[in-house]
Amino acid sequence: MAYKGYRALRNLLVPWSTGGDPGIKMKDIMKRLLSIILALSAAFLAGCNLTLAQDITPPPGYVPASPVPTPGPLYPATAPDLENGAAIYSQKCAPCHGETGLGDGAQGKQLPVSVAALGLPETARAASPARWFAVVTQGNLDRFMPPFTSLSEEDRWDVVSYALSLHTNAAEVEHGRALFETACTGCDTSYFEDQRRMAELSNSELARIIQAGGAEVPAFAADLSEEDAWALAAYLRTLTLSSSLAAAVPAPATRAPVTPQGEPLVRGTFAGRHGQRLDRE
Repeated sequence: MAYKGYRALRNLLVPWSTGGDPGIKMKDIMKRLLSIILALSAAFLAGCNLTLAQDITPPPGYVPASPVPTPGPLYPATAPDLENGAAIYSQKCAPCHGETGLGDGAQGKQLPVSVAALGLPETARAASPARWFAVVTQGNLDRFMPPFTSLSEEDRWDVVSYALSLHTNAAEVEHGRALFETACTGCDTSYFEDQRRMAELSNSELARIIQAGGAEVPAFAADLSEEDAWALAAYLRTLTLSSSLAAAVPAPATRAPVTPQGEPLVRGTFAGRHGQRLDRE
């Protein structure tokens, strides 16, 4: 009986072109079985969110049949578009990471691991655009994050730039701009407009550079507070973005309180796409 069951499973999984060749190794059969399981998982998750069907989250330890996609150049060819990034984030990222990046998305709560809170300052300030671009491109299977192969390279840079803006807001960016114009009058901004260089730098590294100075950058933030240094770093980051949206970034995220039922409760004032105040509770 066991042998007949094995033969039935083998004939189901082995391509017709092999004619049911018993020489096919069991590991190949198991790979095909795993593919069937993944397809069923995709159908399940698609029922939760159709937009993630192309970027299905595989189980930990899964080895894809095709090579993991390579990130390509780790800097954007053109200035990232935050508006496009916001639209992509809402479809592809918010179901797990949450609309404000607190890691509280409805689909993320179903995972057996915690989801990164991208919108918290301590998370975003330590991340470089290049690092997050590589994760979006290649995925992080141990954390149930798929590679987003459905997105073009330009789209990936757009959504990464948007995600990195979730911890700041238009007011902080404007404060940073005013500080820069006062503390570094006449400074050349080309250093901070270099896409290749800025993609490699986190905001934490930017803050250290403007505080300590160097061969190409004076220490114009040496006497400023830590809060002012963060505002400067947030402003300098916008110099690599689409100019029309440089100041139209969302309000900073904070760890939300929860209701007695354990659901997130978000209060506060948020900035709309055009800078208007949006009270939310």
